[in-house]
Amino acid sequence: MNAAVRYIDNNLCEETDIEKAALTAGITADSFLRFFSYMTGMTIKEYIRRRRLTLAANDIRGSSERIIDIAIKYGYDSADSFSRAFTKQHGITPSEYRKNVGELKIYPPASFYIIIKGAKKMVLRIIELPETELFGISEQYDGEGYNNREELRSKMWWSSDNTAVPNKICCAKWDEKGSTELDGVWYGIWQDGRYMIARERADIKAGNMETRVLPAGTYATFKTERGGNAWDEFPKLFEQIFDSWLPSSGYRQKSNLAIEVLHLWTDREVRRKNRWYEVWIPVEPK
Repeated sequence: MNAAVRYIDNNLCEETDIEKAALTAGITADSFLRFFSYMTGMTIKEYIRRRRLTLAANDIRGSSERIIDIAIKYGYDSADSFSRAFTKQHGITPSEYRKNVGELKIYPPASFYIIIKGAKKMVLRIIELPETELFGISEQYDGEGYNNREELRSKMWWSSDNTAVPNKICCAKWDEKGSTELDGVWYGIWQDGRYMIARERADIKAGNMETRVLPAGTYATFKTERGGNAWDEFPKLFEQIFDSWLPSSGYRQKSNLAIEVLHLWTDREVRRKNRWYEVWIPVEPK
């Protein structure tokens, strides 16, 4: 993986050959893309964009090159598109940075290290899921400036002014006395650079929801103990699945789809004691 990242960083001014990077890592292109995204919290496309804009900032301050030439060097076809991307990442324009105004948000090269994984209990069930239609609200996380997926998930699930996605889906509020509108099963769906909070049709109270169909097939499902906090439990569970179980399981992930299943209650005290979570991954034999 480190050799693959070095190849990418050495060719940031060229079109990135993902097949070659994956070959360097000794895995397929699909596996490389999924593994990189899981380990870093961003897609390889987003990583390349952030690294290019980091190096472009170095060139702006460290050379007398014209900004348009720097833009072209890092793959932008106009000064305007480069300026928009630069401002979105760094919060200032290229011209302002050349004048020593403001701060930067830089991204050093990724690197990977070996640590001990596994030897922890996991509750596994292989299921055959029928095609399942869900309804909810999604948001893009690729290229939107989130530090990691957990930051986006937390923002969508909870807000102090009750504008979080579950409130919109069920027209109710967490901890609302006597309400059971938010009780039951919820889904958090990661796929294609988006995260969606969804429920089955019978549990939806609002209109104009997006539709997502979970494809029928074989899924490996893993569940947590009761009482934990989702923002603590999900990162640990994903780490166990992808670092420990999947490499030695005889299965491979069938697509980049990953589903969080949350069993929740509106009442705070009941929720704290009884809530539990699952992760479903579509799989096929290796």
